[in-house]
Amino acid sequence: MWTVTLILYTITLVFFILLYKKYVKKLFNELIKNFNIKLRNGEKDVNFNDHKYIEENLKDVSDICGPRSVPFLGTTWIYFWKYKMTKIHEVYKDLHETYGPIVVERTGSGFPIVSLYDRDDIDKVLRYPSKYPFRPPTEIIAFYRKSRPDRYASVGLPNAQGQEWEHLRSNLTGGLTNRKTLLAFLPTLNIICDDFIELIRHKRDMNGVIENFQDIANLMGLETVCCLMLGRRIGYLSKDFKDERFMALATAVKRLFILQRDAYFGNGLWKYIPTTTYKEFAKTEDIIYNIISEIVNETRNENLDCQTDDIKNIFLDILKNQDLDIRDRIAGIIDFIAAGIETLAHTLSFFFYFITQNDSFQNQIYDEFSYCGSEIDIEALTNAHFTKACIHESYRLCPTAFCIARILEDDFILSDYKLKAGTFVLCQTAVACQDDQNFKNAKQFIPQRWMDGNKFNVNKGGVGANLVLPFGIGKRTCPGKKYIEIELNLVIAKLLKEFKVEFVGELETVFEFLIAPKTPVNVRFTDRETI
Repeated sequence: MWTVTLILYTITLVFFILLYKKYVKKLFNELIKNFNIKLRNGEKDVNFNDHKYIEENLKDVSDICGPRSVPFLGTTWIYFWKYKMTKIHEVYKDLHETYGPIVVERTGSGFPIVSLYDRDDIDKVLRYPSKYPFRPPTEIIAFYRKSRPDRYASVGLPNAQGQEWEHLRSNLTGGLTNRKTLLAFLPTLNIICDDFIELIRHKRDMNGVIENFQDIANLMGLETVCCLMLGRRIGYLSKDFKDERFMALATAVKRLFILQRDAYFGNGLWKYIPTTTYKEFAKTEDIIYNIISEIVNETRNENLDCQTDDIKNIFLDILKNQDLDIRDRIAGIIDFIAAGIETLAHTLSFFFYFITQNDSFQNQIYDEFSYCGSEIDIEALTNAHFTKACIHESYRLCPTAFCIARILEDDFILSDYKLKAGTFVLCQTAVACQDDQNFKNAKQFIPQRWMDGNKFNVNKGGVGANLVLPFGIGKRTCPGKKYIEIELNLVIAKLLKEFKVEFVGELETVFEFLIAPKTPVNVRFTDRETI
């Protein structure tokens, strides 16, 4: 095994040496050119095209500890030797334990990526006042979308920067952040949750166990996000539902995240030649685009039959918005729908694992909703303080996103190192949230830490309270945050009103660019009336 690894490494090294003068320098310069972001630093403009600036920036981080960097691979070698791709989120725990509160990695071209673990450093970076917060784009998505101008007018909202990002954000996200629209959606969401409950009853085995719970949770996620975005029920939760498109879509979305992981943490050859990873990524993007655009076109051609005009308006407002290129309108809807498939299943799986540890957790949540009738309203959700504390504690211990990335817009002093504007940093919030310096008994599930008397208080958790950021922070906060909070609270309320829930087995997490439970996830649902 070691001989094979050494041979492969030698071949890769020779290959890069041969290509370096002709291609790599040119392509690295092109990457910097494409990353042409001017940042305001007092009265001085900082530009990534300024090579003197880059050299100075690298010198500023040269004293930070981290894994040994090797020519043409940087520190990425650790991801194909010491660690498995599926456990990369654990790499950052090890780096913190080995090197301390600030760690530097380097790309194959020598570009530094700095991980921050200290809560004060993280807070300083994430709460920096910025008109256009710079979040590094997912390169493979940006690269692919630029290669398909027939479909994409931009790299998309998550990957856009500066004024382009602000333009997309202001024109695409209004409906998702509008409280009136979300409240109008609540009665429909209640009905969808009832259908989900009936599907659970239909699918569970003789012992009450749903095998591969993530599969039907994905159905729930897709049904809700399609109804919200398109203003119509698709029917994914019907007992006899069969649609090959859904299985293809769910598989493609999961695979897309994994390919993003492989592209980011791999050897980076896809940037220079069309590797298997890139080809599969392009094929997967096409599958997602084609399937969701079919659903979108069906909606455009049908009479919308959802219960309220406000829900229809999200879809129609985006489609009719003449301030956006039609390609951005369609791509925005597709991105929102694709984003809503996997995350609900992951979050519910983590939540059920934690509340299984103590029956009193479920009983207290049940008590908060036991007085409600068949429809749970916004007042009941607002007053469910212990439920919100349990959800927040679950996010603290197991968020789906392990860190928050930023490009510094000013010079910072972080852990006694001076980092200049333009430095790429990863705020390692997930690792910091499990540090006893930030939370007492940090590795234990203690929802009471977020309770201020009988009220949920997001600031009550301790000195590390500001580290729990499942949706990001500031202007870069996930635009679906309010919708997801309502959806998640309601799904949990409905399920725990009907069932006692038990996570079967132990939880193991894997890294798929998001943190996900290792599948299959098996969950037992026991009717409360039989307890």
